[in-house]
Amino acid sequence: MKTDIIVDVNPRETRVAIVEDGQLAEYKIEREEMVVGNVYMGRVENVVSGLDAAFVDVGIDRNVFIHVSDAVTEEPTRHQMRHKMRSFPPIGEVLKKGQEIMVQVTKGPIDLKGGRATRRISLPSRYLVLMEDGKDKVGVSKKIGDEKERRRLRDLAEKVKPDGFSVIVRTRAEGADAADFEHDIKFLMKMWRSIEGKRKQTKAPALIYEDSSLVYGVFRDVFDSDVNSFVVNDKTAYDRLLNLCTNLAPKLRRRVELYRGEEPIAVHYGVHKEIERALRPKVWLPHGGSIVIEQTEALTTIDVNSGKFVGAKSLQDTVLRTNLEAAQEISRQLRLRDIGGIIVIDFIDMDKADHRRKVTDALRSGVADDRMKTRILHITRLGLIEMTRKRTSQSLHRQLQVACPCCDGTGRILSVETMASRIYEELRAAKPRSEGEALLIWADPAVVMALIGPHGEYIDDLEEAARTHLYIRTTDNIHPERYEIVPGSERKYLKQYLPYTEGQVVTVQPDEVISLPAMGMVAAIKGYVIEVPEASAKSNQPMKVRFTKVGRSYGRCTPAK
Repeated sequence: MKTDIIVDVNPRETRVAIVEDGQLAEYKIEREEMVVGNVYMGRVENVVSGLDAAFVDVGIDRNVFIHVSDAVTEEPTRHQMRHKMRSFPPIGEVLKKGQEIMVQVTKGPIDLKGGRATRRISLPSRYLVLMEDGKDKVGVSKKIGDEKERRRLRDLAEKVKPDGFSVIVRTRAEGADAADFEHDIKFLMKMWRSIEGKRKQTKAPALIYEDSSLVYGVFRDVFDSDVNSFVVNDKTAYDRLLNLCTNLAPKLRRRVELYRGEEPIAVHYGVHKEIERALRPKVWLPHGGSIVIEQTEALTTIDVNSGKFVGAKSLQDTVLRTNLEAAQEISRQLRLRDIGGIIVIDFIDMDKADHRRKVTDALRSGVADDRMKTRILHITRLGLIEMTRKRTSQSLHRQLQVACPCCDGTGRILSVETMASRIYEELRAAKPRSEGEALLIWADPAVVMALIGPHGEYIDDLEEAARTHLYIRTTDNIHPERYEIVPGSERKYLKQYLPYTEGQVVTVQPDEVISLPAMGMVAAIKGYVIEVPEASAKSNQPMKVRFTKVGRSYGRCTPAK
């Protein structure tokens, strides 16, 4: 697989794109302060027995949450984590209010939720992860499958592991030698001694170790001999990368490049187009099927559809091929969009057990290279798969998008028919008007058309319901779910909002056209709705029309010669 790393540095943020075989696989953004991986001296603010957890002030916007399983200093066993409710002592026996503790943030704040932390500090380098838990153990990444290589790496790690610490051998250590491990341990122990020194001198709440920048994190976790190029558009970042290579990976130095092109680096490499597609709910599959991704507060749902694909020999083959394509694309989209938490995938129903097994295996294979921990459950007869993916920060769409001001993030607003009914009900419920009083109504153009009817046929009923004269006008400067009903003088409204007379000629501008039905044209001149049944001109050209009928809320015209 050909992998390229593209770094876009600007004064406001840093963006890193990881491209695999020409497709965008991951996209990371560093804006404000990044807290995941940071080590703090914190003060326990609240101990909540009902949650078996505490909230710790570490000096950032919101207190971090620490569960009792993360508050104990020794690494829990699998049995303890499987039976959390009864495997740990009460939180009140582990932490006390006002107590100062050292914690590391494992999950950043998301929306209104604060971050999550642990007392068990782990420091990663290129090949090893160092932990002070007193167990003196060596672990090897499960993603290294060769047993002979696992034993070799374990023996190397045992030789360099400091007393009182545990070490985990990372996946990227496959093929590493003793010198690589010795270099890593020296680097990690120097870092640990620095943390210990600051811990003794620092009063909570305070930051005592800041995890590396996004660019360094990608260098540490991704950049290896399998990466074709590491391209960066900033000279300062480029020089830092060369320095890192000199100290940590001299063989990779020639793969670091400084981008000097005139067009933006994201445009040059086509990253911006991939990001635009990654923000859309629907993703098309190679043979006409599609997946639809919907992210909610609690979980993410992914629906698989066959769409236009009907090319296989039978229905079962069509379904299987679509589901296999979907499994591959879903694994890519999870990484690209950085979706975490609970994920439910609704594949197309499959009758054969071996087809369901093939789809599950394809999904497992697709997430095998994902650096985030994933867990996939079996597929049901209905085609549902439940899975989890570790979440440490906000997903891509939460970083790049905000809630729509029109729909407040729901993705839907009230229909124009619903809004027209609301206006009608309010007119009916209004108290009787005084003599000479009229109502001026402002609403979105589509709502006005639903309110008065395509040919103004509902206006008389509206005035009867309101028991007064109405002046209904359109405006583009109003929320589609809002409207205004303003009482006023009939004489004033007649003079101000009805300046037209029968026989008068006016010009309709292209931006005043509301709709072009099969016959004619509907427009709004300064908010006043007119219908021109005989119009045949294109909407992108001004058109002169003559009034043949003038009402308070609706007029009819004919093309003027």
